[in-house]
Amino acid sequence: MFQINWKLKALLYKVFEVFKLNKTLYFIQRYITGRAKIQFTTLNPHWKRHAASIQEKNCKSILEIGAGKSLEQNIFFSYYFDNDKFQKVIDINNMISFELCNEASHRIAKILNKDFKGKIKNIRDLKNDYNIHYEAPCKIKDIKVEKFDICTSTTSLEHFSLDDLNLFLNQVKFVLKKNGFVSSIIDYSDHYSHTDKNIDPLNFLTFSEKKWKKYNNNYLFQNRLRHNDYRNLFKNLDFIIEKEHRGTMHNKIPGISKEFDQTNDETFLGWGYYLISIR
Repeated sequence: MFQINWKLKALLYKVFEVFKLNKTLYFIQRYITGRAKIQFTTLNPHWKRHAASIQEKNCKSILEIGAGKSLEQNIFFSYYFDNDKFQKVIDINNMISFELCNEASHRIAKILNKDFKGKIKNIRDLKNDYNIHYEAPCKIKDIKVEKFDICTSTTSLEHFSLDDLNLFLNQVKFVLKKNGFVSSIIDYSDHYSHTDKNIDPLNFLTFSEKKWKKYNNNYLFQNRLRHNDYRNLFKNLDFIIEKEHRGTMHNKIPGISKEFDQTNDETFLGWGYYLISIR
């Protein structure tokens, strides 16, 4: 995988942010760094974790937020549930790449030993052949009529500011059916470590909030909330925690900011899963 010094990457993101170079960034990710290419060769266990909750709770309609360019998780659901689930996929920016969708579909079909559902040339093909209804730019507040059984997200919530996260969780209650669910995989690692192997997965915990603002940006915003922070947030907003899973535990590193609880093991989790429901 392409590697780049994390401070240089943060600086470049700041430049892209100031000059609004969205297309330039996508070109770099697609053709130089490979970050916008299909990476998987086996099924993502997070997809299967969502699917298990969808199946267990007998959910028929799915709302996905922040699906990205390839829609690989949603395409997996289409194959896994044989198009039996209605999926609405929204994103704040229109990022979809039909090339990446098709590559993901071919790979997933092969892994699951199923017939390829058909080439995706446009949004209509997604709807007709995969039962995926894609809409972007779109936010939860833009959904006025539809109601869903479950809202899924994979490595998205960590990119919300705390204020935006509170707003999102309150808004999602209005688009879920009675006793609806939110299924979330949350990545607690420093995302800069994904492309800089020289830093620890929890490197960003060594910075105070004031110092971290120097490196945080709209292209890779990270709220740095820990597993217990999400638990408290869900409870404070009157959600019921149906399932909770603590993922990979990272080693404790020296120099953790005093703003984080070093005595709590959950501070050092790499990822976690929550299935919550509305009362």
